[in-house]
Amino acid sequence: MPTYNVSVQNQNYSVVSEAQKKYAVGVTYDIPAKYLQHNNAVLDAINTGFNGVATVFNLTENGVAYTPTNDAQLIVSINGVIQHPGIDYSVSGSQITFSTAPDLGDPAFIVATSTTADLTRTINFVYGSGSVDMNNGPKGELAIDVTGKIQSWTLTADAVGIIILDVQKCTFNDYPNFQTICGSDKPQISGNLKAFSDNMSAWDVDLIAGDMLRFRVDQVNQIRRFMLSLKVFL
Repeated sequence: MPTYNVSVQNQNYSVVSEAQKKYAVGVTYDIPAKYLQHNNAVLDAINTGFNGVATVFNLTENGVAYTPTNDAQLIVSINGVIQHPGIDYSVSGSQITFSTAPDLGDPAFIVATSTTADLTRTINFVYGSGSVDMNNGPKGELAIDVTGKIQSWTLTADAVGIIILDVQKCTFNDYPNFQTICGSDKPQISGNLKAFSDNMSAWDVDLIAGDMLRFRVDQVNQIRRFMLSLKVFL
């Protein structure tokens, strides 16, 4: 087998790779707000009136008369035993009547349960242009499944810069003939990372389930990603 002597004359090497490809990413989504809030109330103590004879007691919360919606709204405990609504007690107006008189010294508590609707929903639209500069033009659309009025908008960006957005609307039947709903007061950021407004006097704030929204960039500089949030009162 032949042998070879090999010597390296230059220790400098060049490694060449393909240029990084540009990419653009757009993301849109809408997030419903929590629709129930729990506001349970512990009513004032009634056991100071327990004497083994009395069965009717006034219901108050912080000294103010409390009127339950029905028997089942209350959680009533007497001497550590949860009472059955409609059997062990009933309510009428702001009074509770027990079927059996509680004994003197029996510990007791009453909790009034309640849930109230949070009648708001936040519609979020997110767009990013990735490694390329963002251009003007439509950036995406959303189908709206609630009826309500837009109360405010919040706009955030990934960098300090300038961006002006237009929010446009059309019905499903009129798609894609969108019309602006912002009037002369379009969501915008100028030399900042965020902006907010609840002055919607120039807007067409009404949304009807089935409407379509389009989000358009009218002007942009130095910003490659933004999120526009619309708070809607249902």
